[in-house]
Amino acid sequence: MIESVLKPKEPSNPAWKAYRVDIQTGFAAIGFYHERLGLRVISAIETVEPEIGPEYHLSVSRVGSKAPRRCSADEARMVLKQFDAEAATEDNHSPVIRNYWLPVDESLQGIECECKPLEAAIVEGDFEWRPLTQTVVDKRKRGMFP
Repeated sequence: MIESVLKPKEPSNPAWKAYRVDIQTGFAAIGFYHERLGLRVISAIETVEPEIGPEYHLSVSRVGSKAPRRCSADEARMVLKQFDAEAATEDNHSPVIRNYWLPVDESLQGIECECKPLEAAIVEGDFEWRPLTQTVVDKRKRGMFP
């Protein structure tokens, strides 16, 4: 795991079990699994928008038999509460995993990613996501997205 002064968020509930994740983003990250609820969380620190600076990033999914599955909005809200990230904003570029972002600088919390208004949203019940677009690909090439 990458060592950093800023640490990924950790849950307040001891039922979450930590596990090592090997994510090649260069940012600190740790995984958590809640067996009874069947939920997984990857908690990380990332800098996606330079003007916002470092952000807590929580990726939340249900454990599937072969692949992750989407969790409900209610399950995600419970996770955010247990990880002290209730002010995080949801921004998904995957049709399965819910992604939440929370700037470390509290004065910047609530600011949406600049990509949101540029990309078409797909709404599926309580879930909204934006497919990977050339805009996002170009930003990744410039190092603006992980």
